Amino acid sequence: MTETTEDKWDTKVMESSEKAWSERTGCEKVLFTVTQFVKVLSAFLLLYIFIISLGLMGNAFKIIGGPTAGTAFRNSAIFGNPIAGCALGIMATVLVQSSSTSTSIIISMTASLLIKPENAIYMIMGANIGTSVTNTIVSMGQMGDRDEYRRAFGGATVHDCFNLLTVSILLPLEYITHMLYHIGTGLVDAAGISDDTEKTGKIDFLKVITKPISSRLISVDKKLVTKVAEASVKVEDAKAQGLAKDKLDEFEGKLDDLLKKSMIKNSRTQDNFLFLDTPMTDQGAGWLLLVVSLVMLSTTLVLFVKLLQTIIRGRVAIWMKTLLNLEFKSVPYVGDYILLLFGAGVTILFQSSSITTSTLTPLVGIGLIKLDKMFPFTVGANIGTTVTGILAALASSNIPTGLAVAFAHLFFNLFGTLIWFPIPCIRAIPLGMAKGLGSLAADLRWFPPIYIFFVFGALPGLLLALSLAHWAALVFIGLPLVFIMIAICCVFGLRAHRPAILPTAFKKDLSFFPPSMRMSNETENASATSEAASASNADLSNPRRWWSAPATWGLGWFALLALWAALPNAQWAVIKFHKIDKREHVGIGGWSACGALFKKDAAWAPIPLSGSNATIHLQSCTADLKMKCANKSTFSTIPGANKEYEKSYYACTRVDKKSWESFCLNSVQGCGTKHKEQCGNITKAMARQWTTDYSASGTKWKAPSADDYVHNPCIPLDSLCTDVGKVTSAGTLGMAGTVFFSLGLVLIIGYAFFTESRDLSKVLMAAAALLMLSWMMLLASWACFASVLGQSTTCYLQGDHNEGIIAAKGAFGDIINHNGSYTYYYVIGAWVVLTAVIGLVVQRVVAERSLPPPGTPEQEKQATSDIA
Repeated sequence: MTETTEDKWDTKVMESSEKAWSERTGCEKVLFTVTQFVKVLSAFLLLYIFIISLGLMGNAFKIIGGPTAGTAFRNSAIFGNPIAGCALGIMATVLVQSSSTSTSIIISMTASLLIKPENAIYMIMGANIGTSVTNTIVSMGQMGDRDEYRRAFGGATVHDCFNLLTVSILLPLEYITHMLYHIGTGLVDAAGISDDTEKTGKIDFLKVITKPISSRLISVDKKLVTKVAEASVKVEDAKAQGLAKDKLDEFEGKLDDLLKKSMIKNSRTQDNFLFLDTPMTDQGAGWLLLVVSLVMLSTTLVLFVKLLQTIIRGRVAIWMKTLLNLEFKSVPYVGDYILLLFGAGVTILFQSSSITTSTLTPLVGIGLIKLDKMFPFTVGANIGTTVTGILAALASSNIPTGLAVAFAHLFFNLFGTLIWFPIPCIRAIPLGMAKGLGSLAADLRWFPPIYIFFVFGALPGLLLALSLAHWAALVFIGLPLVFIMIAICCVFGLRAHRPAILPTAFKKDLSFFPPSMRMSNETENASATSEAASASNADLSNPRRWWSAPATWGLGWFALLALWAALPNAQWAVIKFHKIDKREHVGIGGWSACGALFKKDAAWAPIPLSGSNATIHLQSCTADLKMKCANKSTFSTIPGANKEYEKSYYACTRVDKKSWESFCLNSVQGCGTKHKEQCGNITKAMARQWTTDYSASGTKWKAPSADDYVHNPCIPLDSLCTDVGKVTSAGTLGMAGTVFFSLGLVLIIGYAFFTESRDLSKVLMAAAALLMLSWMMLLASWACFASVLGQSTTCYLQGDHNEGIIAAKGAFGDIINHNGSYTYYYVIGAWVVLTAVIGLVVQRVVAERSLPPPGTPEQEKQATSDIA
């Protein structure tokens, strides 16, 4: 079955040699069904990983941006004009990779009176522009195929063009009339919403399905930016009111303390995750996470596209194309409105327009969705993302103010839709712009990265800098620059569609113009015709094509990313205590141990009291608990009683936990039926499988200088635990294995890309050798750490009551939690995946011997016979 088209923006030729369903045998039907089912499940898994990678990328940008972003929100120079507010909205959204997130933050801060509602509207306009950066980045994943690249980049930038055009009209209109602000406040007033309106909870479906994985990788303190903004407000107000110096110093001190905090959560009660107790700075961790997330996103995208191409072909492809390009010939354009509602619904479900558009962009690239059908999906996603802002407003501290801005956001997108969507000739403007950008991407492969850097970074950054310099700099430098760029775009648009109205001077083709920008574009047409002619053979067999290459380097990348992220962190093992236990957690890396424990000088714990001295101390420190039991005979059963038992335990600092439990059970009476359980729960939560030695005295270690660390101080591993040198060996072997793995994977990718045209059998052999070296190194790393778990050691940790340092003696595996942490298990997982990768490579090495050399008559003859 074949479907052809001459339109370079439509689906290229699709062919299938598969049998019709009616012609298949029973076994063939079962095999086909199972295969397709597994592929669809794999596609959903890749989509899930893709969503996680987007979240990681957003967290990486938050960490890199740091808490200082909050100090910008009250800068009057920034908010004194709409251009600066819009530019800040673009850059903020680029950082968090989701307009749903950035608008929720803006609305929440507006509700907290940190931003004026009128100014917040300009920032939300910028957020609408900034959100399209994600799918524009995603489109670059199809750079390898010129035709796919054209369509993918055009499909991505139709979002940019729609938002840019809408902002260009509504921003000056809002500045002059405050139309959106008045609509928002009018709706709030008409609905009778006041400060007494009950807040509602915000449900984030996307977070619900991704949190089980993402929360184990990184946990970012998203509220820190808001806290810094609030603290900066107090400092500014104190200066404006001329408060006393001591009061001003107090506010500035609190602000400085907040600015020193890490964007990565590291509290004592925090659940364990990969970057907990990391020895890296926020900048180091943020950049590492950014690289990992970008590579993960790109790898997942390429695999997703290739998998879709194997799933959607033949009759399935034609059916899917009809569904996603919905049209009713009897009622034109009605299908577009259904697709618009679909885009809005999906975005409301996932609460992220980036997810919606980024998922559909590859489908435009492979030709499954037409560009003019991507437009309604995009417009619908823009409308759907406003629901997240409304939910954020309903959960805010000042519902009327937050809702006014949320409604302004909704009507901004509705007005944009009314301007650019219903009338076909007006709709052609953003579509024509997107096609022009897509054609440029096909002509100049380097154009999309430059475009992304300029539109989402350099231009808003320049406008923001000019605003900070002086309003005159923005008016006389920034705005003329913007107008010149708009004029250039208009000229090239008219050259492409209305050349007759241009003067002769504007019709000339300069020598450096790419084919898509020329008036006489025969070269482009010839190229397109050539591509269309060759498209029919795109899926034909090549005897040297390595069909399992995507699985080989895809699995390799995922394993390698796990190693890159895990090995630099202090997560070979972790010593972490129950939430009611006040001892600090310690992360153990290959070469150091890190945690808040080392921020202060640590003295040895005193020897616990015994005998009559212990009894006297226990009588005193349990007095409050006894009194509460005397006042209420069922005290142990009432809610919150456990807190009083905890207080009693921590009041008895001079005895060990067994003495306290014995006294609690035998000497504290009349507390009710759950008294025994409450006493036992405390000591059970504190219990660890080691022998405690209190024999030492004095100071165990001095705190590192504040200049030696940023957030988490570290000490050499042998200063924390004795006889654990194998942990360091495991770390060193793991790093060596990662290096060999990286080199081998680079060779694998090179071989996969060029094997059809060049003889790279020696490169494949070298890659196999490097991967086997890595396999041995990672296995040795695993073995080293596993062997140390049973090793007897002494670790110096906090005592039961956090009263000082004790010597904990026992097996290393009993002292740490769960016989190892994330780095250890990531190394094991990477080794298992690497085993599968090596199996695929060895299989190819064997197959290489029977393949004809590239470019030989034998290869051409075999390729011709395959076509026949």
